[in-house]
Amino acid sequence: MGRDRDRARLTSAHFPFDDARCIGVPLPGLEVKLAAVGEAREIRVRGASVTPGYLHRPDLTEAAFDEEGFYRTGDAAVPVSADPNAGLLFGGRIAEDFKLDTGTFVRVGALRTALLSAVPLLSDAVIAGENRSYVSALAWLNQAEARALFAGSLDASDGCVVHAELRAHVGKLLAAMNAAAGSAGRVERLVVLAEPPDLDAGEITDKGYLNQRRVLARRVALVERLYAGEPDAAVIVAG
Repeated sequence: MGRDRDRARLTSAHFPFDDARCIGVPLPGLEVKLAAVGEAREIRVRGASVTPGYLHRPDLTEAAFDEEGFYRTGDAAVPVSADPNAGLLFGGRIAEDFKLDTGTFVRVGALRTALLSAVPLLSDAVIAGENRSYVSALAWLNQAEARALFAGSLDASDGCVVHAELRAHVGKLLAAMNAAAGSAGRVERLVVLAEPPDLDAGEITDKGYLNQRRVLARRVALVERLYAGEPDAAVIVAG
């Protein structure tokens, strides 16, 4: 995949692949392992091209490497298949994962991918629900596709897109996605944001990725609306 500078140095997808999450196989001279971290598998790497540690910070160096000298990337991955030559699939950032109030573990990267696949109108999303009873999301529209599908303007209210047809359409897609999923794989409510992620406010990392926790912290009022007893007109409910 090579989607950011860190992963570009340890794997390469130098062959055709069907799944956009494919990050390929380890580069020559590098060893990679998948280490269990909770319910995920963290991709770890060691080799001559991996930094030996932090200058004058042995505490950070110790935290960055495991007992076998592998660097902890913080990224989750799974094999494409039983064939190691098929490579690995990126599974999201482990630091973004959380638990519901039931103790159920939510794999944010996998759920975000499932949501964007189930609702093609969405261009991106962040997943909410830590210590809550269900999962919800803040999302952004692919504006060109939305305008082509729905007549009239997509009005904004208090930072959210409010549109009756959009609400009904996305609600049905969420219901279909949720039908065969457990609580950690369901998105019960969703708000479509009218304002794009703010780079200056840290909502986008220097590698071009959404900073999940920063977005949720800056837009906490919108998150609270997702968990209100009676959802308002901007909150899309699965069903």
